[in-house]
Amino acid sequence: MKKILFFLILHLSYLSFSQVGIGTTTPRGDLDINNPLTNTNGLVLPTNASAANMQNPQGDNLAPGTVMYDSSANCIRYYEKNIANDSIQKWSNCLLTDRENPPSIDYIAVDPSFTGNYSQNVAMTSANTFRVAVTNTSFATVALNFARTDLMLSGVEGVEASSVSPTTATLSPGQVQLLTYTLTGTPTNCGTLTGTWKKLNLQYATNVYVRQSVNYVCNQGSWNNSVAPEYKLNGLVPGVSYTGTYTIPYTGSSESGCELQLPAETITQNGLTLTYTGGPVSSTGTITYTLSGTYTGPAYVAAVTFTTSSGCQIYLGLCSSCKDILTKLPGTPDGVYKIDPDQGGTTYSTMNAQCDMTTDGGGWTMVLNYLHRTGTSPAISVRTYLPVIGSSTLGTNEAGNASIWGHGNRALQAALKPTEYRFYGLSSGHNRVMNFKTAHTGSINYFTTGTGSASGIQNSFTPLSGHTTNLPATANTFLTQFQGSDNLELLNPSFYNSSIGTSIRWYINTNIWEMDEQTSSNVRSTLHRVWVR
Repeated sequence: MKKILFFLILHLSYLSFSQVGIGTTTPRGDLDINNPLTNTNGLVLPTNASAANMQNPQGDNLAPGTVMYDSSANCIRYYEKNIANDSIQKWSNCLLTDRENPPSIDYIAVDPSFTGNYSQNVAMTSANTFRVAVTNTSFATVALNFARTDLMLSGVEGVEASSVSPTTATLSPGQVQLLTYTLTGTPTNCGTLTGTWKKLNLQYATNVYVRQSVNYVCNQGSWNNSVAPEYKLNGLVPGVSYTGTYTIPYTGSSESGCELQLPAETITQNGLTLTYTGGPVSSTGTITYTLSGTYTGPAYVAAVTFTTSSGCQIYLGLCSSCKDILTKLPGTPDGVYKIDPDQGGTTYSTMNAQCDMTTDGGGWTMVLNYLHRTGTSPAISVRTYLPVIGSSTLGTNEAGNASIWGHGNRALQAALKPTEYRFYGLSSGHNRVMNFKTAHTGSINYFTTGTGSASGIQNSFTPLSGHTTNLPATANTFLTQFQGSDNLELLNPSFYNSSIGTSIRWYINTNIWEMDEQTSSNVRSTLHRVWVR
C-alpha cells in the first residue's frame, strides 16, 4: 500500500511540471508540434462562423488570449482586454489582413489613348483628350485622387492637360475607372507627342503624331464626273450601288523636318461609304476619297452629305438649280428635273424644277408661274417649293393647281443664288410680249430680301427674243415693301410707269391682273413668269 501511494504521488508531481511534445520527445515549450522541424501538418484553430459563439469550457468569461479562426471573416482573431481598463474585453479585429491584402492598383491602356486630331498650329478642341483606366487589384476598397499633373506631355510644345475627370474615385475590388484628361493649347511644332501618366508606383506612356499643318481647299473638291451610275438628274436611288472618287486639293507646311502624314478616314452615310487610306504625302497635292456602298436613304432625300475630319462638306446628290444641271450635264434639254436648292441642308428637300435650257444659253429655273383667265379672282400662292409649267395658252385657268400655280418665296429664291432674273409675260389686252433679263444688283437684292427697291432696273436689262413691252424701260416708279407685304416683291408693281393717263404696270393680285398695262381689274387673261439663273 505504501508503494502504491509513493508512485501515485510521484506521477502527479510529474504531471504538474511536464511539457507536451507532439512528434518530439524534447519539447521546447509547454507545447511543441515538430518532428523535430519537419512537421507537414499544420495547427488547426478552433473554428466558428462567429466569435460570439466561442465559450470558456469552465463556464467563466473567455480568457484573454483565446484564439479562433473566424470562418465568416476568413481570418484569425483573439480575445483581448483593454490595458487601460481590465473590465473591458473584446474580440480583436482580423489579424494580418492589412499586411496580406494591401491596397493595390494597376493601369489599363485604352485604345486610343489620345483622342481627336493633332495638327501643327491647329488648336485643341473638346475632342482632344488622353485616356487611361485604373483597376483595383486588391481585396480591399481603394480611395484615389487624380490631378491634371498626373499626365506629363513632351515632344511637342504648346499642349497641356488642363483637367481630369473624375478627380476622385473609390474602387471596390476588381472595379475599373476610366480617367479622361482634357488637352488644351495649340501645337507649335509637328512630331511625336508623348503622354506619360504616373500614379503611385504606376507609369504608362504612349504617343501620338502631331501632323504637319495642312490647308484643305474644300471649295475646290470635286467628284470629277466619276460617280456611276448617273445621279445628277434624279438623285440617289434606294437600293442602287454607287462607285466613284472625290478629290480635295491641299497644301502643307513648309517647315523642314516634319513628315506630312494624313490620317486614314472612313465616313458612312445612308449605306454609302467614303474612304481615304491616309499615310505620308507630299507637301502639296490632292487627296482622293473612294466611294462605295448601296444607298439606303429615303427616295425623297436622294442625297448624302459627308463631313470629313478636316471639316470639308462633300455632297453627293441632286443639283442645286437648272444652271447647276446644265453646267454638270451640258446638253441637257428643257424639262422638269429634281433639284435640291440647299444641297444637304435642312431648309429645303428635293423638289421639281422647270428648267429652260435653251433661252439665252439656258440654265434658267422658274420661280413664278401664274396663268390667269379673265373674269376670275383667284388667290395667289406663296410657296416653299417651285411651280412647273402646265400650259402657256392665254385663257387657260390654272388657279389652285398646287404644282403649277404660284411662286417660290424670297428665301427659296435666295437659296437658288441668282445672279440674273428673267421676266416673261403676255396679256389678252394687247400683243406686246415681255421677255427680258436683268443682273441689276439692287433689284436682285430686293427680290430676295425685300429690302431696297428695283430702282435702276430700267437702265440695267437686256431684251431677249420677241421683247416688245414698254416695261422695264419706261419705269419711273419703284415700290419698297408695297403695302407692307412680304414675299410679294415679284407680284406687286415693283417697277412701273406712273405717268398720268399712261400708267403701265406688272401687277399680280387676287383682283388685279396686269401685264404692261393698267386696268385695275381682272378683265384680262394674263401669263406671268419669272425665272432665275
